[in-house]
Amino acid sequence: MNKKILIITSCSLRHFYFAKTILNAFQKNVIKIILEGKIESKYKYKLNQEKDNLLLDHFNMRYNSELDFFSDSLDLLNKKPKILNIKKGEINDKKIVKNITSLKPDLIITYGCSIIRSNLLKLYKKRIINVHLGISPYYKGAGTNFHSLVNKEFQFMGYSFIYMDEGIDTGEIIHQCRADFFPFDNPHTIGNRLIKRMSHDIIKLITHFDLISEKIIIINNYDCKVFKIKDADVKKVKTLYKNFEKNLEEYIKKKKILENDFPIIQQKFI
Repeated sequence: MNKKILIITSCSLRHFYFAKTILNAFQKNVIKIILEGKIESKYKYKLNQEKDNLLLDHFNMRYNSELDFFSDSLDLLNKKPKILNIKKGEINDKKIVKNITSLKPDLIITYGCSIIRSNLLKLYKKRIINVHLGISPYYKGAGTNFHSLVNKEFQFMGYSFIYMDEGIDTGEIIHQCRADFFPFDNPHTIGNRLIKRMSHDIIKLITHFDLISEKIIIINNYDCKVFKIKDADVKKVKTLYKNFEKNLEEYIKKKKILENDFPIIQQKFI
């Protein structure tokens, strides 16, 4: 594999794990890792000091679960020559775009970064692979795996590898995978286990990039949903945990039927 790879991601532990997994697989090929956002000085477990703050509880639980799954990825920050840390939203600045194009990457891999609206989309058409945590086109936008649990539509929790275009998760779908659900799981263990699988599957996709075959999903009578960050409010968090506890075992029993009803795209080599 001789392709030069540039990674654009964010600064949570899940993003570090993603970038480090690719770097470990393609040491010589990864030319730059762009981390968007503020890097914390210390990553340690968080406790909620505010009583009855369910929203804060939810995000603290997610953060603490990431520590359990991904804390060994912190040494990514020691790879300083490979890393460029920028502010949130700065990815479209002319200076950053010029920096990226000067590196002449063959593939750009994005996960959790701001929306790219620069001429990178034209320059690297079908060479920017975006990771969408959700099953597109059924669920698009922000926090889609969260909303699939809120809506008791567990079959739409997963990831999609998509060629990035000008829209929000509207590019051509390359490959998808649904999340695994097991008894005694919680939303965070399921989500982080999915991220680990996704991070290893992207290695297969990069390795066999030239073998990608075009495929089309046929959707019958389904109202595709699009979400924004603000849609994840306290009411939705309450609904999520209520529905999750009541419906986890039922979904596990009906999983195969629901999968057949809502097809996804998969490449044979992943």
